[in-house]
Amino acid sequence: MTLNKLTRRSLLLSASALALPMPAFALTEPQARRFVQNIIDDFLETINSNASDADIMRRFRTVFSSYADSPTIARLVLGAQWRTISASQKTAFIAAFTDYLSDKYGARFRAYRGASITITRSQDAGRKGILVYSSVQSVGQSPFDLDWQVSDGSGQTKMLDMIIEGISLISSEREEIRARLSRSRGNIDRLTADLRG
Repeated sequence: MTLNKLTRRSLLLSASALALPMPAFALTEPQARRFVQNIIDDFLETINSNASDADIMRRFRTVFSSYADSPTIARLVLGAQWRTISASQKTAFIAAFTDYLSDKYGARFRAYRGASITITRSQDAGRKGILVYSSVQSVGQSPFDLDWQVSDGSGQTKMLDMIIEGISLISSEREEIRARLSRSRGNIDRLTADLRG
């Protein structure tokens, strides 16, 4: 792994974690690795299923929402706008954003069908939680990094971020949501409707 890639990853993680609540510090590295292994197992079982594409996407929604800290991710990607909207708008946005995100990454993970994902190491990142590093090996392709930011700061162990080949889910989705919000002329209800498709 190059120094530039490590620096980029560190910057992305730092940016994504600025607004995160302080974790409870009860989570250990072995616990975080087991948690991530459960995510990997469920993801791979889902995408390698012989079910129809529609069923697989429905299953992925369930798997994703059970592991991801969707409310925190939604708040981070929406940014300052989060503080200006009502409780009901927040609830609606979280629901629409969670479905949008699980569908988007479900489709992306479908490309990993038949691949193996191996946890390589972990790192206690203090207030950011635990970083768990893994490698994806697909047939006929070079391996690439798929890393996970995990915390129990919400009271439950949850995934806060995925970093795919050095690109943070939170950072990339923040850009996407802000672009959609701009097209919606700053109207959160229009943005939520847009996410629902």
